[in-house]
Amino acid sequence: MKKFYSLVMLAVVAMSAWAGTVTFDFSSSAGLAAMGVPAPVASQGTNLTDVGAVTVDGVTLTATNGATETRVWNSQGNYTLRIYADGSVKFSVAKGSIVGATINAATTSNFELKANVGKLTTSGDVATWSGSAASVAFSKTGTKNAQISSIVLTTSDDDPQGGGSDPVVDPTKFQLDSLCNLYLLDEGKEFQFATECFVNYQNGKYLYVMQLDEEGYVWSGLIYGDTDKEYELGDIIPAGWTAKKQTYNGLLEMTNPAGLQNAVSNVDDPYLYEAFDMTGYLDDVSDPEQMWDNFKVIMSGVKLSDIDQSGNFTITGEGSEGETTLAGFNKFNIDYPENLEGTFVVEGMVSYYKNDYQLYPINIEPYELTTKLWKLAYYGEEDGTQVTLNDSLFVAQPIEDINTGAKLVYVTDNALSILYDEFADWGYVWYEDWWPDWIALDFTGQDALYKKVSEMGVIAPGTVKGAIYDTNCNMRLVVNSEPEELPVAEGEEVPIVFEYDLTAGEGVFPYGNEVGVFKGICKMVDGKPMLTAGEAGPEQLALDMCYNPEGKEDLADGAEVLLSAVVKMGEPWVVEDDYAPAKAQAKKEAPSKQKVCQLPASVKKVAVKFDPYAEDYYTNYTLCPIVIEVGKTGVSDLTVKEAKTYKTIEEGQVIIVKGNNRYNVMGQPVK
Repeated sequence: MKKFYSLVMLAVVAMSAWAGTVTFDFSSSAGLAAMGVPAPVASQGTNLTDVGAVTVDGVTLTATNGATETRVWNSQGNYTLRIYADGSVKFSVAKGSIVGATINAATTSNFELKANVGKLTTSGDVATWSGSAASVAFSKTGTKNAQISSIVLTTSDDDPQGGGSDPVVDPTKFQLDSLCNLYLLDEGKEFQFATECFVNYQNGKYLYVMQLDEEGYVWSGLIYGDTDKEYELGDIIPAGWTAKKQTYNGLLEMTNPAGLQNAVSNVDDPYLYEAFDMTGYLDDVSDPEQMWDNFKVIMSGVKLSDIDQSGNFTITGEGSEGETTLAGFNKFNIDYPENLEGTFVVEGMVSYYKNDYQLYPINIEPYELTTKLWKLAYYGEEDGTQVTLNDSLFVAQPIEDINTGAKLVYVTDNALSILYDEFADWGYVWYEDWWPDWIALDFTGQDALYKKVSEMGVIAPGTVKGAIYDTNCNMRLVVNSEPEELPVAEGEEVPIVFEYDLTAGEGVFPYGNEVGVFKGICKMVDGKPMLTAGEAGPEQLALDMCYNPEGKEDLADGAEVLLSAVVKMGEPWVVEDDYAPAKAQAKKEAPSKQKVCQLPASVKKVAVKFDPYAEDYYTNYTLCPIVIEVGKTGVSDLTVKEAKTYKTIEEGQVIIVKGNNRYNVMGQPVK
């Protein structure tokens, strides 16, 4: 038994019968208004995940985010639905079924979709789906976005094929109402399953199913035998099938299955059938009291050894009390890695055989640390660690250091909010307001690749790989892969550049490697230029001409200066971690525990270095100018990569300026 703490509340909405076609028109403001979706302003989007469920004539649309939010985008008055890699839109009905769909593309470029049920075929700018289900989801494959003008659903009053009707009760069989109560049956007892369950994994005669009870606990079971059915992950199997309880060498099974029907629909939240992440809790899997039998788990950074010809092997990884092992057996005949050096990500089904727990692997991949940029900035990482950045990265400034010869491309994730998932294993995740993080991609010695990436607008997530250095100050990634560009329409996606005005008398706290716009007064100290607050305050930031900036010859003592620059920090900031004891205690608790306190977001784990509250905090900063303009007081057309997007603070409110449009940090227009 495991319990989910899901942020998604599932509801069943009663609706009257309907038939015919239902159109979701994303191509016009009128079509969006009919759906109750706010039309975005030019060069902006309306995120469907923020809008929530949208119902038109009995058909409900919900969306999940991929590499970028699933959204309706306004490109100079042209509206389109945009689905990014691994994002999806799902259509469902509470009564009857969906029996067809036509998806009309706004452009055939990257028009690559797949359906979770039924059959989807694509020809030119039209994709056609056929099937019969209470719900169908269309998701984006590949790394680029799909642009859609409309989706037309065909509905029927009939229940989905092969299920949905009340089962015929077999009076000769015991009526089993839950997987939980399976444990209470006598050995060898035949039963008829009286409720629905959903598919967790299927391979040949092994059909693993799950079920949520009324309290939110999830139970797992194994149907073993010929089912004559092939299911997708998350498929909901109707009630009415029969089987027999049998314990085989200690593992509880449901054998001799009969009467299984086609899936009636698919569960609303893929999280329900994803593997439990047991990284760091390997010993918990083999603890009988935790009851992981027939559950799907995944663990990262483990080692494999002792593989024999029969398929036995050993998994070694971290447990709650230190390094431990778990037996594995290649029940599903997957391919083992040829090279067992290094560590791996192992996903599989937990089984039991003759007093020992085993893992039947369903997938083994080399372990590659994939992370979000904010996590590296937040937690830090040891120098030299190989990472893959799982973000869309916006190119702000390519530059060459004239002193060292380093060739750098400064990029940002543009994140104004993050999904904080430190406790995702327990179901606790939440969004937090955030400032964009920055990193320098180091292409020193890779001239051709430096030139190619310099000309990109947005770099596709998962394509930037390399060794990370100095995450606590000036994050730098020595790139060892060839990044891929993520095409976007011109002018739609540009780096968010923050503007800092020293003369406004406010503190200046940019991030290391951030590319920003700075206003101040030039002051010559020992023949070297400083950017100061003038009479507004004591702040004065050293200027390093390592990037041979345009306009450096115009600097003069007392001159008003506007410059675009890269920020360098001298030392990490001091951050007090008031929650360390609570987090240490929570780490000892396995993910299967029913209750865990929701902790505040943890803080960056860095050594005590520089106090941000010190009066001379600004001495920890150095600015490396790119363009210097003397006598200017507004944002220059020559600032960061000709971008017209920057941040300013007006009357205590942060304003994002894009061209002639102004927005708050939530993306809402402001005057």
